[in-house]
Amino acid sequence: MSLLLNSLIVSDPSSSFYNSKVNLLIGSNGIIEKISKKKINKKGIRSIDFNSKKVSNGWFDFSANFCDPGFEFKEDLVSGVKLAYRSGFVDVLLKPNTNPIIQNKNDISYIIKKSQNKFCKIHPCAAVTKDFNGKNLNDIIDISNAGAIAFTDYNESNNAELILNTLLYLKQFNGLYLSKPKYYPISRGNVNESLNSDKAGLKGIPYISETIAIKRDLSILEYTGGKIHFSGISTKESVDLIRQAKKKGLNVTCDVPVYNLILDDSNILNFDTNYKVDPPLRSNEDINELLSGIDDGTIDVITSNHEPQDFDSKNCEFDKASFGIISIQTFYSNILELSRKIPFEKLLPTFTSNPRKILGLENNKIEEGSFASLTIFDAEGSWDYNEETNISKSLNSPWLNWSLKGKVKGVVVGKNFNFDE
Repeated sequence: MSLLLNSLIVSDPSSSFYNSKVNLLIGSNGIIEKISKKKINKKGIRSIDFNSKKVSNGWFDFSANFCDPGFEFKEDLVSGVKLAYRSGFVDVLLKPNTNPIIQNKNDISYIIKKSQNKFCKIHPCAAVTKDFNGKNLNDIIDISNAGAIAFTDYNESNNAELILNTLLYLKQFNGLYLSKPKYYPISRGNVNESLNSDKAGLKGIPYISETIAIKRDLSILEYTGGKIHFSGISTKESVDLIRQAKKKGLNVTCDVPVYNLILDDSNILNFDTNYKVDPPLRSNEDINELLSGIDDGTIDVITSNHEPQDFDSKNCEFDKASFGIISIQTFYSNILELSRKIPFEKLLPTFTSNPRKILGLENNKIEEGSFASLTIFDAEGSWDYNEETNISKSLNSPWLNWSLKGKVKGVVVGKNFNFDE
């Protein structure tokens, strides 16, 4: 059956209908058949009126952990997928740090099969080395052929020779290496190293723990060629390093978790473990430079960095608590808060077209003849985030029990749709 979506304002700057109120007719084949500012008359279709809500091409989360296999009590592929599309995401890139680690064809097959659904495509990332040991390379080409879309050793990437060999290996098929910029010997803290960490009496993580890793990896990239994506930068120095690398013509991209653009390290002073995240919350000076990096295109992607944790992992002393928060469901509300400083239309590509470009995936535009991949949202909508409305299996969010602005209304993927009516 065809689907008619009436009264939508196109937010996609790449569309020729940008900022126009239109009606969209999607055929039974999932292709956008017609876009018109006038009424579309067609019998035998389902018609929905959205009363001037906004629509963009479907959202993409470039960094999330659905904890499956091994930690399904925190999240699993079924709950994670539902959480994603109910929050506006039609694509998600998953981290491989599960138990067992995602590192062979069977692991990739498990992720793809268990996450099958109509509304959100899961893209598995795989480990570069066996069990993240930093020594023994996995069969990268074999895993890539099975469906792995990128490769990383996540937090364990401190072997320069391994990184060099990985980049050379990935160049054979234009593969992407994800670097988590963290130099472990000086990263074993709890929060950002600052006056606030001193006040709280918590071991700090200095900014150089991030920049040492970035400088090393950029030097290797300049030598080998290939491409690197830095996942989870958080300091002003990191922004400058990547900005200079791009000016030199290196094939480098990066992302920042959305909460690192909103929350600063003063939040840790109340010892709420929901503010213990990785990368750590940094200073307002860092936040301002991260925002400048988004504004000038240095930072390519904003992620949720969704990291569920169970009750016991957070309900303990701060230094013993696990890192991470759940952040997919609150992503759009966070983005709206950011849009006070950077226009929403400039933020939008960081979670729509840019992730797809980095991964070499097709970016469907809101144009006639394009495959329908849409997210519909209401900038004026509000909702209460609490245990009843929470979709994740976990509850580790600093925004729990807040009233938030910005509500996702639904997604369309081909002929399939899921709406909050």
